[in-house]
Amino acid sequence: MKIKLSLIIILSISMLSFGQESVKIKNEISNLFAKADKKNLQNVLPFEINNRTGLIDAHSKKTILSPIEEFQINVLFNPVMKGYYKGYEFEIDSKDFKITVTKNATDTMDLVPVLDCSPSENSRNNPIVSTENNFKGFSVDEKGNLQNCSDIYKEGSFKDVYPFKYKGKYYAIAKKKMTHGEKRYGIIDTEGNSLPGFDFIHEGISLNELASNDDNAWFIINGQQNYSCDKLLEKASFMSIKGEEKLKGEFPNYPSADIFGIEANASGCLTFTGVLDVEKMEWIVKPQSKIKIRWMDYTSKVALNIKNTQDKSKAKIYVKVLDDDAIYYMDLDLKNKYFPIKKS
Repeated sequence: MKIKLSLIIILSISMLSFGQESVKIKNEISNLFAKADKKNLQNVLPFEINNRTGLIDAHSKKTILSPIEEFQINVLFNPVMKGYYKGYEFEIDSKDFKITVTKNATDTMDLVPVLDCSPSENSRNNPIVSTENNFKGFSVDEKGNLQNCSDIYKEGSFKDVYPFKYKGKYYAIAKKKMTHGEKRYGIIDTEGNSLPGFDFIHEGISLNELASNDDNAWFIINGQQNYSCDKLLEKASFMSIKGEEKLKGEFPNYPSADIFGIEANASGCLTFTGVLDVEKMEWIVKPQSKIKIRWMDYTSKVALNIKNTQDKSKAKIYVKVLDDDAIYYMDLDLKNKYFPIKKS
């Protein structure tokens, strides 16, 4: 009984202590934003220098907070800002400036969207049909998932066949081993006939789902994610099923959308960086070497779906830039820089 009572007392003291500390932390966080316009918190942007974080108003260009330690912003006001302060994770709702804090936070650094390119379970587990039956194509179920395919597209237990629908018919991106052992990609119909221009001559093919429709289908050609910047610049392009080609030799990195169909297309060493509209297959900022664009980010007054290109008009989109020991935001056209400190 005494042990239980002692535990209750200890827990009560701990909860009281946490409550008092969290109130103190909330007040300190509130003070960090004291100079911010609470009616337009979407204008608040962080900047960093020497691992210290400050705040700037994107509209007035005035410094809201000079850089401090133990403070980090992971998510902008879109509409809830998330960050880290003195061992606490915090969230601030832009609607009412309500602050919530959680103890024992971990430093998550920048949150970068990751595109899941892993094959579905259907493509891994569906049966193989032997070429002994003269079957060189594939079939799909009523939902368009791969049902079976010829074993000429099989490597171990893995099947490299990815179906897609175009003008009411199913085709598939497929990979097979060629005569001399090299592996090449092509596009086939359900009978295994390859399409003109896609007769297993490419080192890689991926469907650009954002740009493809029933009038045309677009692909990323020779854009392997493990390719070096030089190799991508030499080989990669967008290509349509009709043989049209765009942006050949212009990609420093594999072109995949970050937010709202837009991507910071940057080489691993940031030698060349640009901003690519993957949906329109056009450069917003052509790859250049002066400004090191590393991430995409945005603010918004309502919650948005970054995978929905239609939500783009509701967001203010920025690029996040690396500059030696500093990190800051710029507009998409790179005309405005949100960094108040002059570096020596």
